[in-house]
Amino acid sequence: MAFLNIFNFRFLNSLELFLILSKRDISVRFKQTALGMIWAIIRPITTMLVFLFAYKNLTNISNISGYPIQIVIYSGILFWNLFANSFQSVSNSILLSSNLISKVYFPRMIILFSSIAVSLIDFLFGLFVYFILAFYFNINISYNLFLLPVVVVIILFISIGLGAIFASFSVKKRDLLQLIPIIVQYGFFVTPIVYTSLEFYLKPWFKIYTFINPLVGLVEFFRFTLIRGYHVLSFNEILISIFSSISIFILGLLVFHFKKDTFVDYL
Repeated sequence: MAFLNIFNFRFLNSLELFLILSKRDISVRFKQTALGMIWAIIRPITTMLVFLFAYKNLTNISNISGYPIQIVIYSGILFWNLFANSFQSVSNSILLSSNLISKVYFPRMIILFSSIAVSLIDFLFGLFVYFILAFYFNINISYNLFLLPVVVVIILFISIGLGAIFASFSVKKRDLLQLIPIIVQYGFFVTPIVYTSLEFYLKPWFKIYTFINPLVGLVEFFRFTLIRGYHVLSFNEILISIFSSISIFILGLLVFHFKKDTFVDYL
């Protein structure tokens, strides 16, 4: 009974700290901005418009998915923003909280999870815009929408897992932080974000590609939950991405656990 009381006390304290840190990050994100949370809508829309312009005027790329290219592009961008923003926030979370870590002891892992709060807020605003676009283009919402929270959790798993690895090692080796923008920038183009996997599904290297890049299966699974009738990859291919994402999440937390006691030495 005493153990349960201690556990409950620690859980409540951790939850309270989690909420405080999340609120801090959200307030910092939107503090002293004229448009505030509207930026969470402006950014994905402008990105979509840029690629629409490029596709229709500068390249010969065509959409073979059978759905409006606006919906295909925007859903991919919505997915990518959630992954990329969460990944970058988690990767930088320890260094940004260095003053707190060096002065007070608390479960360090709380910092990782609280750092994704802003990304989730941005995602919810962007998702609202998606439903507006779907209504405008007469795209029916998928019956699989109930699976959307599952996909979001898995996206956060891989984001937190990768971010935890970078956060753990970048405390000592700050050069690693220079890799994060490169991963985000080039990962956007090697993942079917502004196109679909149908473009190269029949290529002999596609299965290896889905194994190396778990985001391929996740983004198509994400579209599957939003767009009725959308089906590009098989269940097995999506399952590989889910398994890989969970594995990266577990690996990231293990690395973080074994490195967390050394953070104070380098902050």
